[in-house]
Amino acid sequence: MNTSGMKKYEFIDALRGLAILGVIFTHSAVVVVPSSAMLQWLASEGARGVQLFYIASALTLCLSWAARRSHEIFPVRNFFIRRFFRIAPMFYFAILLYICVNGFSPADEAPNGIKWWFIPVTALFLHGFHPETINGIVRGGWSIAVEMMFYLILPFLMRYVKTIKSCVIFFIGSMVLYGFNKFIVVNLFFYPENQQDLVRKFVFFNFLGQLPVFFIGIFCYLIFLRNYSAKHIAIVGGLLFVVLLGLFINPVFKFLPQIFKFLPHHMVAGMLFSVFALILGRWPVRFFVNRMTTMFGRISFGMYLVHFAILTFFSKLGFTAFVPKSDFGSLLYVLCVIFVAAFASLFLYKYIERPGMAVGKRLIEKAEGAVVLASNIAINRGVVSVLKGR
Repeated sequence: MNTSGMKKYEFIDALRGLAILGVIFTHSAVVVVPSSAMLQWLASEGARGVQLFYIASALTLCLSWAARRSHEIFPVRNFFIRRFFRIAPMFYFAILLYICVNGFSPADEAPNGIKWWFIPVTALFLHGFHPETINGIVRGGWSIAVEMMFYLILPFLMRYVKTIKSCVIFFIGSMVLYGFNKFIVVNLFFYPENQQDLVRKFVFFNFLGQLPVFFIGIFCYLIFLRNYSAKHIAIVGGLLFVVLLGLFINPVFKFLPQIFKFLPHHMVAGMLFSVFALILGRWPVRFFVNRMTTMFGRISFGMYLVHFAILTFFSKLGFTAFVPKSDFGSLLYVLCVIFVAAFASLFLYKYIERPGMAVGKRLIEKAEGAVVLASNIAINRGVVSVLKGR
């Protein structure tokens, strides 16, 4: 156990590391497209790294909640303080960064330009409620909006989702909301024909479009707690992994039941990643869990936020003109983006992320300490009163 009472699981950092590598691969391959169909497919599926982030986040936060709730006086308040200071400092830096890089001009994600009210809405983490703000200022900001909404409801979920049965019920409910989401969004937002892509993306990007993935992550947590035997995980987990992998790379696997082929692809990815997480948690093989992947995992938040800006800078500098248009060139370009993003994020982790987390920790310790001190004073006064009464 560490000082917070939560055991450090390196495989979760490794999951985040693998997730950010996949995301960067996707966005870099759009600039320098691989020549082979296989690499193009891998690049497109790298986008599912966001769902891997969600699985790792749900698993981490549930484990953290279970570890801290027994010894904190105000666990809900502390949870929100801890989450805010984990996310806000780096995210506010990203807001400033992208305003400086992109300005207020129209862009693909904000075709009508950046309005003044986009800034306070984004700073309050409310940008996930509008198609033009969800990615308007911060590229990739949609996933931060989704995460913050998950943080908001997690204390409630931890109170009522305690068994596999209850998790399945909530998952079914989230699937119903996912269906309503499609209907509501297309009837709530109206754009010209050439901007309809905003609505289509928003259906996927918003919180209800991703909520079922978090319940898959909570399901993973509940299974993780049961501490099944290695043999059980190897047999059941192995079979599930093969089936889910087949669903993931569908339609190659034609023999799969047709009903499974209607599952949204990002939810299949979430299921696949959950099983992978459970297997990796039991057998943290060095190919996946090593110093490199865990390091990328620790700085993955910064890498996620800055890599879009790095891609923009590379483009403005004409760097892509020197990269051969081939599989080798595409992979070389990806490695360059990863290297620069990692270097920048190590700096930001040291001077923005860690100090921000330290502020949150001090606030929690001060608040908890004040309550303990007040309680001790009250107890001492009570004892004195009793003694005087004698």
